[in-house]
Amino acid sequence: MRWDDNDSRVEVNLRGTIVFTDDLTDVQSLSDGGSFTLRDWSGSALPHTVTIKAAGGKLTREYFVGGLSRGWDDEGRRFLAGHLPILVRRSGMAAESRVKSIYASKGANGVLEEVDRLLSDYARRLYLVSLIDVAQPDSGGARTILQRAATRMTSDYDKRVVLQHLASRAKLDKSASLAYVQTLATMKSDYDQREALNALTKSGAGLDGDAAFQAVAHMKSNYDKRVVLTEIIQRGGISLETKKGVIVGARELQSDYDRRVVLQAYVAKFGIEPAVRDAFFAAVDAMRSDYDRAETLLTSLKGQSVDAAARAAYVTSAERLKSRYDQDRVLAAVVRAERQ
Repeated sequence: MRWDDNDSRVEVNLRGTIVFTDDLTDVQSLSDGGSFTLRDWSGSALPHTVTIKAAGGKLTREYFVGGLSRGWDDEGRRFLAGHLPILVRRSGMAAESRVKSIYASKGANGVLEEVDRLLSDYARRLYLVSLIDVAQPDSGGARTILQRAATRMTSDYDKRVVLQHLASRAKLDKSASLAYVQTLATMKSDYDQREALNALTKSGAGLDGDAAFQAVAHMKSNYDKRVVLTEIIQRGGISLETKKGVIVGARELQSDYDRRVVLQAYVAKFGIEPAVRDAFFAAVDAMRSDYDRAETLLTSLKGQSVDAAARAAYVTSAERLKSRYDQDRVLAAVVRAERQ
């Protein structure tokens, strides 16, 4: 492990399992046969190095300057104590053992305070995941963890891992699920948003479809947006405004296949209410493929009866088809729907 920070060049090598003291000034324990080396090349041409080894249940420490041993003196102690907080809080090293120790003495709030001191999203992810395992949070605790993920983390990947772990370990009520979706909305990656939302839906938590739609409405990836829109449709319980937004979202997809999948899922779940009729046919007519347009119209007609206004919309849409075969299929389905 290595980091470069302005004039600082630090290298770390660890073999075995390590535990640091709570105040991050020293190594508390190291698995037998293990070793820990910290070397700093900054400030001079001569490297400063601390080596700690474990054998027979005992730790031996040694401090080197320019390769020459100084034994273990106050200078070596100051060197180690000055570097450990940065090392641990940047790398996430020994995160699991630190979380357990902090949680035992200060509870979840103590761990979250330490998360605020961490210096990388990778370390924050390790600490929050470990906190979820140790605390097994209820919905209130979950909301606090989600707040930290939303405000303290910028990496979509690390944030997504925290969300997925939380969804798989905690029982989230509606308010916690809403906080989850709001955290999801802070991501820029379509893929990470989709995977995080999928974890929430798999958990069986009460997903707020309206909030979920608002969180992912900006998605650019056809595939990710199609999967998410379909999931929101299948979960149901969305407002009329969101229904219109889902249809408009389908229209904005660049792939006719993806448009068809979303619209077919929509009509299978909700049918075509008069309030969304114009938006639905606008989305259908945006398709370039006669096949996809015809299949979408046929799906919407299955088991449905049509009134005069709906008939006119279907006929107009069918007449825009270039394929006579597809046009005849749709018009025949309209006639059958009229007879029902």
